[in-house]
Amino acid sequence: MSVRVQCPACGGPVVFEVGSAVVAVCPHCRSAVARGDRSVEDLGKVAALVETGAALKVGLEGRYDGQKFRLTGRTQLKHPAGGVWDEWYAAFPNDRWGWLAEAQGRYYLTFEQSPRADRPMWTALLAPGRKVKLHGAPAKFTVAETGTATVAGAEGEIPYRLVPGSTYRYADLSGPDRAFATLDYGDDPPTLYLGKEVTLGELGVAVAVRQQTWELREVAGKRLGCPNCGGPLDLKAPDRTERVGCPYCGSLLDATQGDLQLLKANSKPPFELQIPLGTKGTFGADERTVIGALRRSVVADGTEYPWREYLLYHPRDGFEWLVESDGHWNRVVGVPAGEVEDGKVLATFRGRTYRKFQEGTAVVRGVVGECYWKVAVGEEVETLDCIRPPEVLTREASATGASREVNWSVGTYLRPAEVQKAFGLAGPLPAPVGIAPNQPFPYRAVYRYAAVFVGVLCLLGLFALVFLRTRTVAEQTFQLRPPAPPTPAAPGAPPAPVEKSQVFFTDKFELRARRNVRVTVSCPQLTGWLVAEGDLVRQADGSMTPVVLELSRYSGVEDGEAWTEGETTDREYLAAQPAGEYSLRLEVERENPGVAIPLTMKVEEGAAHAGPWLLALLALLVVPAGVGVYHLVFVVRRWQNADYHMAGAGEAGTGGNSDDDSGGDDD
Repeated sequence: MSVRVQCPACGGPVVFEVGSAVVAVCPHCRSAVARGDRSVEDLGKVAALVETGAALKVGLEGRYDGQKFRLTGRTQLKHPAGGVWDEWYAAFPNDRWGWLAEAQGRYYLTFEQSPRADRPMWTALLAPGRKVKLHGAPAKFTVAETGTATVAGAEGEIPYRLVPGSTYRYADLSGPDRAFATLDYGDDPPTLYLGKEVTLGELGVAVAVRQQTWELREVAGKRLGCPNCGGPLDLKAPDRTERVGCPYCGSLLDATQGDLQLLKANSKPPFELQIPLGTKGTFGADERTVIGALRRSVVADGTEYPWREYLLYHPRDGFEWLVESDGHWNRVVGVPAGEVEDGKVLATFRGRTYRKFQEGTAVVRGVVGECYWKVAVGEEVETLDCIRPPEVLTREASATGASREVNWSVGTYLRPAEVQKAFGLAGPLPAPVGIAPNQPFPYRAVYRYAAVFVGVLCLLGLFALVFLRTRTVAEQTFQLRPPAPPTPAAPGAPPAPVEKSQVFFTDKFELRARRNVRVTVSCPQLTGWLVAEGDLVRQADGSMTPVVLELSRYSGVEDGEAWTEGETTDREYLAAQPAGEYSLRLEVERENPGVAIPLTMKVEEGAAHAGPWLLALLALLVVPAGVGVYHLVFVVRRWQNADYHMAGAGEAGTGGNSDDDSGGDDD
């Protein structure tokens, strides 16, 4: 039941529509009116709300986890690094309240937990990046940010005692599966809020409401002039912009007061843009607009290594980055810190393992265009890059006053041609220099093609063994006899030559077309060497295919042990012959012709032969072997400037491979 009270400041009516609401903002004078048992109290005036382009509104109804809710109030809180975030209060049935925070286009719905004395205290244990166990949560949380929040503006009904201008300490924690928690140190012990990151769809906000808000954001740009040079500045996200770097004179401007205020005057831009401000690009179905850029660098061994970061914006999806370094590009999006496991040499994100590569202190050297925090030239963050080509997982740790924050992001490698096409640039972007930390090896497809071809070759070989039958077309045994005694020569004539070889002709046999031929000669009783040389003769035209087979067998006894060496069988493969009638002529010569022994000859067609298969396999492996050598050189060049060692970690792609490409590339 609603309760109407009189504002103690202006006397106007103030209505509490929710019975459990503690404070209501007077719609007439903006006083924070606290309701007590017997009277009302004026807690002071709240500032007017800053336009943030929020999709949510007081009075909006939705549904979460099967229960209806209504947004009754809103508070705007100032961040030490600049900017504000909105906190909405959702009234659920049975006097249950939900805290719905909105920051950088993300939404976090949490619920207050029962008081406990064992909550983590405000100590060094709450340093960003630390793991914390919270009562009531199944998994540990990662401290993502610690800082102070200052109450600025407010409206509607609020479920706690809100004091305008008050400041309190807080810690935001991120857990797996979008889990989220906040520790509010305004009380002792601190208040814990547990929940998760949600989407507007999960909150039951109508698609039409969301679409209308995004369209309004898109057309809500603001055209201002630089107070230093007068150059026209078209702000694409004025409700979220804290700093502006003038693209004409390079001056740094403050955008928090509506009009631009000069912070630092310059005479020229700090660096050139390869993609002009206001350029729209498309990555698949995602449209993004370049609204700003930073030039950052690290210094190592006295050498500066610079890069550019382009801030991309969309009214629906918020911000992301496009990073360019030495012609290498990465599209970078933020990820929850609680979903990253940070180890000594490896980091894990959503089951994917990344190898630690490099760390350093990144310094802002210049600003052009819009930026959503109070960026300043000279601002520093501690960075760590972990790679799993084509991805890089990056941690940035920063400090602003009492605020400490750690942010994780994932970048995906893009070739210059992809960036040029995405933004419709007229000319080509500069070619990359060197090897980028997460640059994928460009010829990995060779391995896949080689594996396919080798697989096909193996299948063909298996098919030949299983389905191609060998057919014997001729088999004969010949008797090798001692040579006949020479005929006595006439007086004065030279002695007759001794016959050293014997010639044999096989019976005729038929060969079919498109089948290879195998000729085998076997002489089991052979001692010494034997050479059978001859021809496969085609009867139709007398054409001949030469055949040479060599046998040898030696034996003896040495140190009381018998030994044998050599082969008494030899075979030769011939190419497929034309179909027809053939015979085989063999001329046999041997080392010991004085002994009579049998010699068996066999002709087969369709005989499997591993030689051509092995030659084909070697030919297929030549290219991937060469690519493998180049791949090794590529990886070594990648790691030559790394702060961590390449060896010993296993490839960061699948948790156990070599360091970079075999498990991580998606090209």
